Amino acid sequence: MMVTVYAVLAVTVDALHALLMVLWVLGLPLLFWHRWPQVTMGYALFAIAFVVVNRVSFYVLDECFLTTINRALWTRAGHGMPDHMGDWFTVRFARLVFGLTPSQRWIKIASEVLILVTAAGMLSVVVWRRRRRDRPAA
Repeated sequence: MMVTVYAVLAVTVDALHALLMVLWVLGLPLLFWHRWPQVTMGYALFAIAFVVVNRVSFYVLDECFLTTINRALWTRAGHGMPDHMGDWFTVRFARLVFGLTPSQRWIKIASEVLILVTAAGMLSVVVWRRRRRDRPAA
């Protein structure tokens, strides 16, 4: 099988997808631990964008837009998306990293919980910054 530019792009999109998800999950503690306020705010903005794009994508496409792009790239590569890639990226990623094959329903529930954690963390950042700003000078 010949490797095409589209196949390379498809693999690149998958790697980007994995990186974004890992950054989102690993960064969640930053929302509650404010040792570096600028990093926390930067992550908070990233998390908000991640959640909004994710929710809009699932509402419009019933899957992540990166999965849709990936499928189109594999199709354009001339041999369609590999069989093992018919699942959502999150399912494939969990299978690769953890050896688990969660259902798409379980993935939706887990993502909703992570979205809740992200929202709660963002609220804590806002409250923390407001308290810090409104603190009387000693």
